[in-house]
Amino acid sequence: MDIMFFLQLVLSGLLIGGIYALLALGIVLIVKASGVFNFAQGDMTALGAFAAWGIVTFFSENGMESIAIPAMIVGIIILAFVLAFIIEHFTLKPLIGQPVIAALMLTVSLGMVINGFVAMTWPGPGRVFPPMIPTGAIKLGSISLSAGSFFSFIICMLIFGAFVLFFQKTKLGLAMRGTSEDQQLSQSVGIKVTVIFLACWFIAMLLATASGVLVGSMQVLDRTTLAAFGAIAFPAVLLGGIESIPGALLGGLIIGVVEMLSGGYLDPYLGGGVGSVMPFVVMLIILIFKPYGLFGYKRIERV
Repeated sequence: MDIMFFLQLVLSGLLIGGIYALLALGIVLIVKASGVFNFAQGDMTALGAFAAWGIVTFFSENGMESIAIPAMIVGIIILAFVLAFIIEHFTLKPLIGQPVIAALMLTVSLGMVINGFVAMTWPGPGRVFPPMIPTGAIKLGSISLSAGSFFSFIICMLIFGAFVLFFQKTKLGLAMRGTSEDQQLSQSVGIKVTVIFLACWFIAMLLATASGVLVGSMQVLDRTTLAAFGAIAFPAVLLGGIESIPGALLGGLIIGVVEMLSGGYLDPYLGGGVGSVMPFVVMLIILIFKPYGLFGYKRIERV
């Protein structure tokens, strides 16, 4: 086996896995707080990325390049809050007390609505972000890595680390941790659970947008590709543990490596596409043999 080719695939997988980890974090956060698995994360990624592109393009075309990125950040924060408020107040709140399957199907429907909105608002292919991260290649001996992937990985890890500090050190983060353990007990000590739900969806939208912008900065902006990135975050969540924040990081990195290794070694023999399928093969195996994931909590229910 060519060890350098193996290392090339592993390192490339780790770099792309950083984006999967960021998307998985958004899913885990919502699950921990509300018990709802968000199947719309990929479509939220596409919405955030296209909205960011629209804001940057508008300011750049009108001679205001210097404020294009700050305006994009402000616009995305506003979009994330509005979307989170709509989801929490008008869709999830009426489902309180209803079977969990109702909330799950709601997130599936939400994804379809967002996907349709993106297709209607930004039809056609060919959109490209202006240069925001370095391009070219980084050489590590005979190993060549994409500079864009490397810097996007660094950004993902910084965002992930900032969230962990927020989750552990701030008052809102501590309230979110308490809500994730016991909603009724948190409510009894004065924590507004609905506000926590709103905050979780807001952060999840920001994480999805950051992931979408990074992906879009490295390739042509395409809603199908962005939605696919969100879908590959599902195996990462299940592998790491559906309620585990460290598991989201490890699961994302592992899935990225699995995707690259399977594509690099099996695609030449099986005609291509193995790398795209293998994460879901891993998800199937995890669901069968270890449904709680590597760091998930095994819950025992007594009747």
